[in-house]
Amino acid sequence: MSEPLPVYENPPVVETALAVEFAQLQGWNVIHYGILWERYRSRYPNFEVHPHFLPVAGAEYTLQDPPLRCFFLDTEGTQLVQVRSDAFVRNWRARSLNHLYPRYATIRPSFERDFEIFDQFLHEFKIPSVEAWKCEVTYINHFIQGRDWSDPLSLCKILPILSPENVSGLLRDLAHARFVFGYQLPEDVGALQFELVPVISPEGRQIMQLGITAVGRPNGNDLSSILEWLDKGHYAVVKGFSDFTSKQAQSEYWGRKWL
Repeated sequence: MSEPLPVYENPPVVETALAVEFAQLQGWNVIHYGILWERYRSRYPNFEVHPHFLPVAGAEYTLQDPPLRCFFLDTEGTQLVQVRSDAFVRNWRARSLNHLYPRYATIRPSFERDFEIFDQFLHEFKIPSVEAWKCEVTYINHFIQGRDWSDPLSLCKILPILSPENVSGLLRDLAHARFVFGYQLPEDVGALQFELVPVISPEGRQIMQLGITAVGRPNGNDLSSILEWLDKGHYAVVKGFSDFTSKQAQSEYWGRKWL
């Protein structure tokens, strides 16, 4: 993974997530969320509680450690930390159509700083450090009707895999699109998944949402190993976006800079 990555002046990305999942923390309980928030509160003054995703197989949730996620958010709600008893996630998300994507070079140091706070908290409360078993890098991209495409067939200008040239007969007249593709990454780094789904914006605009997720296991439990894998995952996501979308769209819509 040494090929230079493209740079986009106006990328369609609306959300990013850098995550590490780990074995359920022993000794963690619901009280720790509130105490932990105090360590983040100057930077993330807002707090939300959400249900956990589908329970992880083998996880043992109790009244002391219920299946929930806590969000620590900045005042604009664009930068946030998610904490579970089995995961740590650092998100950026757009809150308007005129958002400014902060770039990985900004997001990565934020993850590093916030994870160090989390790790120090575990040490202070004598909770064993994380046993990392999976890292993820996710980028969510929005292709907006009227801006990036007009009808389902015009999505072919963005996603060549949908082109009529690649199908025949009854499959030539595309009516709608929804798919999931998965690929193995080279050098046993992990896997890369593309998921395209239709969504509706709060303003009622039709959007085709392309989520790209790189997932794999870091070589160790320490922060440097986690960051090393996140760098590889970021490379795979950006390179995957470049290979999966058309060069025409990259140039005309998103201002690709050819390196």
